[in-house]
Amino acid sequence: MRRDSALELQARIFQTIFEFIELPGLAGTGEVLPGLFVDPALLETKSARPKKLKKRAVEDIALGLTDDSDGDTAKLAVLVQDRKKLQSTVVEEIVRTARGEAEVLYIGRQKPLWTTGRNDPIRLGCSISPTTVPYAGTLGCFGRDNLTGETGILSNNHVLADVNSVPIGTTIMQPGARDGGKPGPDDIAELLRFVPIQFGGFPNGVDAAFAKLIEHGRAEDRATLYGSADEPEAALTLQPGVLVDAVPGMTVFKTGRTTRHTRGRVLAVNVNNYLVDVGVGVARFDGQVVIETDAAPQPFGRPGDSGSLIVDEEGRPVGLLFAGSASGGAGNVGITGANPISSVAAQLGVTLI
Repeated sequence: MRRDSALELQARIFQTIFEFIELPGLAGTGEVLPGLFVDPALLETKSARPKKLKKRAVEDIALGLTDDSDGDTAKLAVLVQDRKKLQSTVVEEIVRTARGEAEVLYIGRQKPLWTTGRNDPIRLGCSISPTTVPYAGTLGCFGRDNLTGETGILSNNHVLADVNSVPIGTTIMQPGARDGGKPGPDDIAELLRFVPIQFGGFPNGVDAAFAKLIEHGRAEDRATLYGSADEPEAALTLQPGVLVDAVPGMTVFKTGRTTRHTRGRVLAVNVNNYLVDVGVGVARFDGQVVIETDAAPQPFGRPGDSGSLIVDEEGRPVGLLFAGSASGGAGNVGITGANPISSVAAQLGVTLI
């Protein structure tokens, strides 16, 4: 069926089978939606709502669209999260209403990415942010300040210092604000130092910052890069004592807040006049490393992965992820920019641990 017909079908099923009510549609999304449908039971006031809502037959069933075989039309996607409901009467009724133009898929119970949750132990690649901002980035690795001997965490300036704007001493929390972090209970560090990002065509070498750890009551795993499974499993052991230079063709890995554990290939090194929009302006970076995915269509990085430590196949640090695009490179899924890790360590005055 046509896409608009599939959207109309989805809306009709929400109304007739789910018995949802329609609220005004979402504006400004740039896409035609079937309206916003909600369970009327969820609209009750808190005082009127029973302590436990009665479980309904349509729970654990989501509706979406999937491409038909010819790529020009659409089918209704019936996404079932409870395996017991695959053969249920409500799924049969949905398929009947769609006159067979529906694909039933079991997707299981969805969970937040481990990288976006509260980590105990605190892991490389998990979500962090200052307590004063609305976003989240990635904890790259642990380090020791060469002047004071204090231990802390490395990430980007634009993650820990919001592009030169967060005052020194501001608390850093895990998870970050966008992932539900709470100032106070989730505090793990305080911003100690960042390398200022320059504008006006002046070249930058790194986008980097360091925050010293505070008493946080959690364990720390400083040595492991974890994979992408919902339950974290070790993928690589970090070798922080040996920093290596990137070379074209090198296979590299990273674990980050958004795309978790990914594999890439160094496309170019010593990249100069590399322009990056850091939100408050365009900054020039010199001496950078450019990486493409080595596992298309999986991108190497996406927004939120900023600050991820990039390592080689032996777990030796290579770079610090700080920029990326949504297209280009292998599979046209984007290019990632990284600061050489030796430059990061030197300019911050820290030693990786």
